[in-house]
Amino acid sequence: MKLTLEQIKTISVGALKVWEAEGAFHFAKCTQKQVDAWYKLDEILGFRAETTTGVRLDFHTNSTTFAFTPEVNGEYERYEVYIDNVFTYYYTKADFVENRRKEIALDGKEHRITLYLPGHEIGVLESVEIDDGATIMPHKFDCKMLFFGDSITQGWESTWDALSYAHNVSRVFNANSVIQGIGGSYTHNTVFDKDIEFEPDIVVVAYGTNDWNYYQTLEEGRMHFSQFLDQLVERYGDKKLFGISPIWRNDYEKDPAMGSFKSCCDYVKEEIRKHNMILIEGESLVPPLPEFFIEDVLHPNTSGFGIYALNLITQIQKHIV
Repeated sequence: MKLTLEQIKTISVGALKVWEAEGAFHFAKCTQKQVDAWYKLDEILGFRAETTTGVRLDFHTNSTTFAFTPEVNGEYERYEVYIDNVFTYYYTKADFVENRRKEIALDGKEHRITLYLPGHEIGVLESVEIDDGATIMPHKFDCKMLFFGDSITQGWESTWDALSYAHNVSRVFNANSVIQGIGGSYTHNTVFDKDIEFEPDIVVVAYGTNDWNYYQTLEEGRMHFSQFLDQLVERYGDKKLFGISPIWRNDYEKDPAMGSFKSCCDYVKEEIRKHNMILIEGESLVPPLPEFFIEDVLHPNTSGFGIYALNLITQIQKHIV
C-alpha cells in the first residue's frame, strides 16, 4: 500500500509544509518568507534553507515490510532508518544507483519506524509503502522544540545526519522538533518569520560563530543579533527560550575585521541575558580538543556532537523540570 499525501502529512515531523508535486512528496523546514530572505542574502544560504534538515517520517506500524523510494538529486543524499529508536539502516547516494526503492523486512509486530531525510540536500520521496491493511499511527511526542542556527545546528560533518546534536536532543526529550540549521548562516534581522505555524514549548538559538567572520564591526553584528532576538522574544516570549553562545574553535586567536572571537562571544552572551533568555555557554558544551572536531577544528565530529548533545540536555533539564 502506497501512502497518500494525507497519510504522509500525519507522520511527517520537522516539516512546516508537506506537499505533492509531479508525483512526489516535498518537505520544507522553513517558511517561504524565510527561504526568500536567505536567497536575498546569499544563493547558497537560500539553497541550504530549502534542504530537509530535521525532516523525518515517524510512525508505528504492524506491517511486515516498509519501503521507500526517494528522488536522488544531490551529492550528499543520506537516508537513515531507526527502528524502535535504534539506528538500524542507512543508505547513501551509491546505494540508489541500481535501485532507488529500498524495502526493509519487519516481523509483523508493532514497531516504531523513523525515516530521516537528508540534512544537507533537498530530500524528496516518490513513494512510501507498507502492507495492505497494516496499521499506521503517528508517533506521540512529549513536547515541541524549535532550533535556529548555523552549520553546527544543521549537523555539518556529522557522519550521520540523525546523530547531529539537535537530533540527539530531540530524541532524548521525545520532541517533535523543527531544526532550522543553515550552514554558513549568520544572525540577520530579515530572516525571522513571526508567522511560522509551529508552536514550540522550547526554542533554542545557536548563532554567532559565523557572525564573527561576516560582520565588519562588533556594533553591526550586535545590532543584527539583538534585532533577531527582539523578534524571537516578541513571538515566543511565553516559551522556554535558550540561547547558546559560540562553541570553541581552534582559530579563535585570529583577528578579523570585527575583532577578537571573545568580544563576539561576549556580546552574544550579553544580548541573550538582556532578552531574558536562558544562557548556555557554548564553551561548556564541547571540550576544546581537536579530537572532537573535524579537520577544520570548527565543526564537531560525530563524537563531538554526542558530547555537545549530552551537555546541552543536562543544561536544558535544569530549567524544565
